[in-house]
Amino acid sequence: MLVRWAISRYMRLIPLWLQVVLAGIVMIWLAWSMLSNTSKKGSLVGYNHTDRPLGRYFVDGNYGGNGGTTCCWSFKGDTVEVEWILSVTGEQKRQGLEQEIHRVTMPMPEHNKTDQYLHVHFLSNNKVDLIWSSNIRSPKLDQYRSEEERRDE
Repeated sequence: MLVRWAISRYMRLIPLWLQVVLAGIVMIWLAWSMLSNTSKKGSLVGYNHTDRPLGRYFVDGNYGGNGGTTCCWSFKGDTVEVEWILSVTGEQKRQGLEQEIHRVTMPMPEHNKTDQYLHVHFLSNNKVDLIWSSNIRSPKLDQYRSEEERRDE
């Protein structure tokens, strides 16, 4: 009640025309920030299709873990930077392989308002494929698994 009284008292000190101008500025600023907001929010879902363990990964600095799903991130802009660490198994270490850090900047894939998951596929030859989906299961998962099976034959 006291706060309401204080606000009312100070508002009477501001001329009505200035109150209208200030309210208009606030409304224009809010509308502009809503319309110009190009950020996309969602979860990261990682898939490792390499013969090395995935240590951890980041998309635009957002932590993706070492696979699995992490939530709730914001992505801005038309490009994203993907950074990932390829680790080694005990056998690979004995063969002389070492941990590797990779980075790539890629275009942000197409997405719509219903998409909630950014699927990050780590492929052989240090390639990455990104795809948005409204489903937690990647639309490309079966394709990449089939390619892995053919490669292993």
